[in-house]
Amino acid sequence: MYYNTPSTISPWYDYDENEKKILKLSWSIVGSDQHEMEALGTRTYEMIFNQCPDARRLFPFMKFDGKEKETTGFIFQALRFVQVLESGIRNLESLQSLDIILDNLGRRHGKLESSSGFHKWYWSVFLECVIYNLRHFMDKPHKKKHRQMTSDEIDEAIVLWRILLRNVIERIEVGYEKDLANRSGSFDTSSTIEHRVRAPKLKEYSRSSSIAMNKSDSNHSFSEMFATLNPFKNRKNSGDK
Repeated sequence: MYYNTPSTISPWYDYDENEKKILKLSWSIVGSDQHEMEALGTRTYEMIFNQCPDARRLFPFMKFDGKEKETTGFIFQALRFVQVLESGIRNLESLQSLDIILDNLGRRHGKLESSSGFHKWYWSVFLECVIYNLRHFMDKPHKKKHRQMTSDEIDEAIVLWRILLRNVIERIEVGYEKDLANRSGSFDTSSTIEHRVRAPKLKEYSRSSSIAMNKSDSNHSFSEMFATLNPFKNRKNSGDK
């Protein structure tokens, strides 16, 4: 089942109760408090900047001197990103309520393209870096009151997170395109939902295809050059922190 949404975006994926349970369990591990959220956000942004050094131009208020993770600006930006993920988990029952927020976020990124050199394919890097770090924190042993996730649960959670992030990015992308088109006066409102590929139901995946999706992004609306992204290829030391 998919919610109908207006305009050019495909409907939100409708998670069943078990899928919601898996997502919420994963979030209880990776984002249960501000410390965990900061760790997830800063690690993800560090990876993004390693993969795309040019993306640093989007944050002129940051000083990249090797100690940027310790700065207030870096931590603030990392928390803002994680709060988007948190909003998705908190609104699993009404994901369409995020449409306006994500559309506005996309429009702000459209303005960044002209002012700071934002590129659309950054979202592909963002997606893969988030997925990598979500798995990292789910795999990492913890001493919380919540139990450790099994390997099968982690595999399932990663597939569900990928679907959620694609839906989120798609809506940001639409806002981004609207902003660019509005400034050029060429926005096409004739596109319909049927022209977009729907998000698949989890049961449509075999276990092997689920694992394969953890390794590469099959959404070809983004640059294929990141399909086999190595998150740490630019780092001298790729060990866990």
